[in-house]
Amino acid sequence: MSQSVRDQLLKLGLVDERKLAETERDRRAGARKERKTRKAKPRREAKAPVNDGRTRAEAALKQRSERDKEAARKRRLNEERSALKAQIGQIIDRRREPRSKGEIPYNFVHGKKVKRIYVTEELLDGLSGGHMGVVRTGERFEVVRREVFLRLKELDPNCAVSLHEVRTEPDAEDPYADKPIPDDLMW
Repeated sequence: MSQSVRDQLLKLGLVDERKLAETERDRRAGARKERKTRKAKPRREAKAPVNDGRTRAEAALKQRSERDKEAARKRRLNEERSALKAQIGQIIDRRREPRSKGEIPYNFVHGKKVKRIYVTEELLDGLSGGHMGVVRTGERFEVVRREVFLRLKELDPNCAVSLHEVRTEPDAEDPYADKPIPDDLMW
């Protein structure tokens, strides 16, 4: 069994030496032609891949520059947003009304939830009269004057939470105009 297939075929008499030599010559000639065509193809194709490689490189550079531009645009927008948030935070910190001694709850709607802050009686009158409004900075809610509220609303509508309309005279069609509101009634 250690004999090659060639030797086994010779021994059985299925092929002769002359046929084997001819087959071997044809195989070598085919292999030689194949090597020549393999060598020749890269030379012919060498010009096309250079151009193709150049166009691929140019396309890659173009994509990279577009990605860089997009990243720079996003970074610039983030910087602008953070600068705006910082500016709004400074305005609120400087212009907020002190409510540290507030004991009266004031309820307002924020999104779909009713929130509560504690204010003084003067702030409650200003909030219900429309002279003051509630703004949000981070997770905190602060009370500011109407002018500051409107300015902040222009800068960022999301920070403006609650502001009532200013009523100078009572509504003529109000059926409850002649009935006073009890002092202990709070919403």
